[in-house]
Amino acid sequence: MLPVGLTAKAIQLCAAGFAAAVSPPPTAYAITVHTGAMLRQQPATAADAEATVRDLIALGADFNAGPLEIAGRDFATYGVTPTSVFDACALAHADEGQGAVPPSSAASVSSVAALVRRAFGARITDTIRPMNASYGARYSWHKYGQAVDFVPAGGVKSINRDQIRALMGQSGIRLIELLGPGDRGHSNHWHVAFARPGQVIDRTRPIEEDEDWIVNVAQADVPSSTTPLDPEAPPAPASDLVSAVKAPPGWDVFGREEWRAAHGGGS
Repeated sequence: MLPVGLTAKAIQLCAAGFAAAVSPPPTAYAITVHTGAMLRQQPATAADAEATVRDLIALGADFNAGPLEIAGRDFATYGVTPTSVFDACALAHADEGQGAVPPSSAASVSSVAALVRRAFGARITDTIRPMNASYGARYSWHKYGQAVDFVPAGGVKSINRDQIRALMGQSGIRLIELLGPGDRGHSNHWHVAFARPGQVIDRTRPIEEDEDWIVNVAQADVPSSTTPLDPEAPPAPASDLVSAVKAPPGWDVFGREEWRAAHGGGS
């Protein structure tokens, strides 16, 4: 769900068709990378732009993309994809018909993120991770695109498990993991993992005592895979994207801000 201001801008851009009336006219496939990677040149085609964005997400880079300059970390919150971020008309109508997830529809990272954001004023802190991510749980549902981490507007203790279970149940979402205060590594955020349609899970996998929930500082600079999240998506052009020192993971909000400040990104 886009903020009102961004929706209004998307409607304006869509109506103008990127005409000269829009000042300044936005670049069709503009991407600005702040930290975590570097672009040698801007993508020239829709396919290159989409592939580049997918790789930036996989790298954990801090970037903005498209005519609305939407931050990569906000994609899941706003229901934006590497394709729609460059389409002002798609963004202008992104919120039409959005509400609670219908029981018959498949839960997704975007729909669950939008749900907790509306219900709890939540800030989304983590969604999809690369399969070889060097942070978090080894067998995390984040790596399968079936988990969302968030912090409610009133703080992590402003809501409880019963409220989360009720929200998911009313929306037809089957929880397979619910972690928060009192669970190891989750004192500062809530974690919900959800099942896909027809997915059979005999029991929720117990958390292992030695799981690396906290980032291992010694491994923080190990490069992540640049494989796109979608295995069928074309790779980003080698001439466009250059790996840089990796920023802290998305859920580590304070760590990312310190990293940006240290690398000239401000606060």
